[in-house]
Amino acid sequence: MTLLLNLLPWRQSQRKKRMHRWSTLFALVLMLIPLLVVRGQALSAWEVRQLQAQSGYQAGMHSALQQLYQQRLVLQKQNNKLLHLQQIKESQKLVIQVWETRLIQLASLLPAGTWLSSLSLQKEFFVVKGHATALEAMQKLEKELAQLEGISTVRAGAVLHEAQGGFGFTFTVTLSEVVNALAN
Repeated sequence: MTLLLNLLPWRQSQRKKRMHRWSTLFALVLMLIPLLVVRGQALSAWEVRQLQAQSGYQAGMHSALQQLYQQRLVLQKQNNKLLHLQQIKESQKLVIQVWETRLIQLASLLPAGTWLSSLSLQKEFFVVKGHATALEAMQKLEKELAQLEGISTVRAGAVLHEAQGGFGFTFTVTLSEVVNALAN
């Protein structure tokens, strides 16, 4: 004898369970989709804010770097000017040292009874004016000047007899540095 089983209630309960499962899943999907959309919008808004902040930071950095660059250019120009001035000062110092030794030599070469009243540099000539008690002292000074280092030529200028006695004289001296510079 065969036992008859009625499977209709079981099928119906299985169908109800399946429907309940699928409707729950569908409801969850319907609830998750708006949440995901809202989350995506929030993420997009956050990314936009981050990009704006980064853009603002970069703009600030760009202007700061531009300002630093301009300051650097100004400082570099000032530094170049200072360097140029320092080089000029050093060259002037060197010229002063050279002329200091020459003038000391000139002072040591002055014969007795001779003194200088002025020394001036006019273009490429060095003009020496002075007084001597005798013509021999003045002629000796002219020879001594010709022997001095850095002197190319010595030309005697005006010789005046002074009322107090003695003579006033002028020598025009051509410097060898000037002659060399003009030759080049």
